[in-house]
Amino acid sequence: MRRGRLASYLASVALLSACANQNLSQLGASVLSSTGYVDQQQAQSILSAGNKIVKSQEALTPEQEYYLGRGVSAQVLDRYPPKLDSVKTKYLNTVGQSVVLVSDLPETFGGYHFAVIDSSEINAVSAPGGFVYVSSGLIKLLPSEDALAAVLAHEVAHVVKRHGVNAISNSNLFSTLTDFSKQAATVAASQVYTPVDLGPMTAIFTESVSGVTEKLLTKGYDRSQEYEADLYAATLLQRAGYDPRSLLEVLKILHAQAETASGGWFYTHPAPSDRIEELEDDFRFPAESPRSSVRAARFKKIRG
Repeated sequence: MRRGRLASYLASVALLSACANQNLSQLGASVLSSTGYVDQQQAQSILSAGNKIVKSQEALTPEQEYYLGRGVSAQVLDRYPPKLDSVKTKYLNTVGQSVVLVSDLPETFGGYHFAVIDSSEINAVSAPGGFVYVSSGLIKLLPSEDALAAVLAHEVAHVVKRHGVNAISNSNLFSTLTDFSKQAATVAASQVYTPVDLGPMTAIFTESVSGVTEKLLTKGYDRSQEYEADLYAATLLQRAGYDPRSLLEVLKILHAQAETASGGWFYTHPAPSDRIEELEDDFRFPAESPRSSVRAARFKKIRG
């Protein structure tokens, strides 16, 4: 078998096996090793590489994730109007960016955006690509800038860990966004408009946006994702110079509100007591240190 044909053969078997179930994958490894050109271990490595290639084709690019987040944000803001207060918005972004800069994803395609939503409901949500919203009702409950940073760090954690994107079928959305790009490139290259039926692609994109929005506002993330976000948020707070204990403080406040408050955060998150227990078990909190008087003064001014 010629070298070129052999390479194509190996690649084809690897990709086909990687796309299928475990039994077919094992069969693929046997077929590859039977050629005599690779042993069983090398065959498994080839299949593993093929599987990674397939999975990479289902991952959204930062640009695609940003536009998905914009669509989700439009639905969030349609339900909860933004609070048009430039001073509060600037302050929220200042605190939020201090957390973002020490994260493992300090930049997104369109940048991070933090905003206050004008609602007495206790809530905070984040959309893919770096859109973070906190209700005015929640801010009024917070006692300090460190506590506000804790709320923002938790939402940033969802963005970094891509929990919103994982709530939908990446393969369908990826192919849809790719088709959009191909259509745009074709029109740009020919400079001639060709009528295209965008109905099916638009439907899939809309369905994906609605799926993420429903996850954020109605169903909530899985318990494991919330615990993961809490643990990462505590790490971010410590990196940024905030007191990670402030996250426990926020959870205790929410626990106290749980008996009388309803909707929003309380519909979409695990019980605060469970989250506190998980955090105390998994995170090594440092000794308490004095809070910054500068932060206290500017938070008091913003909170009113």
